[in-house]
Amino acid sequence: MKLIFKKDEDSQISVVQDIDGKKQEFKYVDMIKALIESKELEEPEIEGDFTDAEEASIKRMVKFINDEVGTDDDDEVEEEEEDFDL
Repeated sequence: MKLIFKKDEDSQISVVQDIDGKKQEFKYVDMIKALIESKELEEPEIEGDFTDAEEASIKRMVKFINDEVGTDDDDEVEEEEEDFDL
């Protein structure tokens, strides 16, 4: 899955998602479903007059998401135990 960020002449930003070659309006639920399956976002497409800071921010966000969902299922997750008084 790839996210496509577009900035128009009025500086309005829109996001489109490309899932298996199909471009559609961005929806968080669809992004989560695609991430569960693929465990990775592709490098984003950035179209329009974005500042260097905006482009860097978008790329950091995608990297952060990939780092978070790319963890192995075999990794042990430590859970804190809570004491409950009855």
